[in-house]
Amino acid sequence: MQLSCFCLPAIQTPLVNKFYQANRVRGRATKQDAVWVVKNSSLIAACRLQAIEQETFLSTVFVDQAYRGKGVAKQLLQAAIEQESCVYTFAYQEVVPLYTKLNFIVIDEKELSNKLRQMFESYTKQGREIIAMCFQGNVHA
Repeated sequence: MQLSCFCLPAIQTPLVNKFYQANRVRGRATKQDAVWVVKNSSLIAACRLQAIEQETFLSTVFVDQAYRGKGVAKQLLQAAIEQESCVYTFAYQEVVPLYTKLNFIVIDEKELSNKLRQMFESYTKQGREIIAMCFQGNVHA
């Protein structure tokens, strides 16, 4: 299966929002986000890197049902975080093992910046079973 993984140009942000909407995914990409996608003949996976205060936050990770369990999420996330020095995310409990394999570590929400901590608390109050995680990558010189 020939897949293409890349950062979507900002002008094409509406395409990923249509993909999210068609799959009933929470969240909307903005032109300020770095939106990473995987395409076969059409979009099959997407995620967003958002600037939240001085932090990079990975959100809205979604893989089309037909492509799950085939390494698509791993490929997408590796490409998205490859050049980042530090990325935070809130992972649903069932996907924590995937993030752990990508060198994310579980952190206490008290370690989050104020804005990220507020977001985390808001999401958990909504009943989302999430875990705060952080990726400490290598800074490329």
